[in-house]
Amino acid sequence: MHTITCYLRLVKYIEEAKATDMIDLTAVKARLSGLIHSCITQETAEWETSYVCKPSQFLDCPGSMFYAGNQKAADFECDFIARTQLDDGSWNITWDWDNYPSQWAISKNWWKANGIILNLLYLQGFSKL
Repeated sequence: MHTITCYLRLVKYIEEAKATDMIDLTAVKARLSGLIHSCITQETAEWETSYVCKPSQFLDCPGSMFYAGNQKAADFECDFIARTQLDDGSWNITWDWDNYPSQWAISKNWWKANGIILNLLYLQGFSKL
């Protein structure tokens, strides 16, 4: 999923630079669309307890070019985010650094802050705030 995100950034930067004659962006986007769909964990029960790929990794609003093929999971993620928010306003982190417990104790809070920002931006993109 992380490599696909890098390719998405590349496409964005190529478009912003108006350098679209460098590669066949239509073919790249078509390939990315298939990869994104297969990468998103469709078994949503795993989202709460496992380090998995969710639609928010690749899209942030219904206007995204990758929304159509992933609409059900993307819309579900809005409900999932709202349902799983903790009392302190954050969300659970579904991974840890087993070999680095003292570093994880600090980093976990940084990851929670990152999760708050990303989840709120996702909800905002879907007009859920």
